[in-house]
Amino acid sequence: MSQDWADNIAQKLIRENLIQTGTCLILGAADTGKTTLAAALAKRLAPSRPVGIVDADIGQSHIGPPTTVGWAVATEHHSDFLQLFAAGISFVGDVTPVGHLLQLTAAIIQSVNQASKAAELIIVDTPGFVSGPAASALWWTVQHVLNPKLILAVQNNDELSDILAGLHHLSSHLEIIQPPSQIKAKSPQERRAYRQSQFNKYFQDSLLHNINLSDIAVQATWNLSRNSPVSHIAALRKRDGTDVAIGIIKDWHSDKNIAAIKAPQLEMREIRCLIIGDVTIDINNE
Repeated sequence: MSQDWADNIAQKLIRENLIQTGTCLILGAADTGKTTLAAALAKRLAPSRPVGIVDADIGQSHIGPPTTVGWAVATEHHSDFLQLFAAGISFVGDVTPVGHLLQLTAAIIQSVNQASKAAELIIVDTPGFVSGPAASALWWTVQHVLNPKLILAVQNNDELSDILAGLHHLSSHLEIIQPPSQIKAKSPQERRAYRQSQFNKYFQDSLLHNINLSDIAVQATWNLSRNSPVSHIAALRKRDGTDVAIGIIKDWHSDKNIAAIKAPQLEMREIRCLIIGDVTIDINNE
């Protein structure tokens, strides 16, 4: 039923010529159908033009691994949002926006800018972080920087009222959408299981890479001399600021300037910075 709802909304937006070019930002609490709506829009629009999809739901990622904002381009021949391969990722460092608002904002902006080089229409799917002053500040800032042509606010009652109060009089066209009533809320256990499956899939063919720490910059939000980064997720970043991959730190010897990172196959000579996140995982047990 939620698919029918999303298809109907997508048809209406296209029929009323509300979504053509520029950026479309989808806001809403968790389990309100945002991803289903983004997928329906991509499927209907991709046959006529490339559609960039930016997946900013860092805890329940479909494009790219959790802890990252991923982006991809849907085309006539590859329009299934849930099957798209990430064309790029931008590391946030955790599976929640809480405590990582700057990183999430930067990752969204970078991903939209990259996707805009391949598509004139960009759809941004967001996490269900909508409560409190920090959430309002986050989405006001994202709107200010991206200046989306269209904002789709999916809300049951008035849970987005504080956020929308800062957006009503700005240049973005705002559409308030009632979500389908039959969506089943995911439990914390289901969300953890999904993240674990996404991590396991991402790392299934990974290799162990040895890194000379004297050859790269290392960034972390905590004191590395007091806390071991072993088992932490980290981004492997190129000189131009793009993230090539994420990895799991398996061994760390700061006294010898050597670290071992489990990551997909990549050209390690391109890596100039290691960004250590706040999430620790085991690829079998998160």
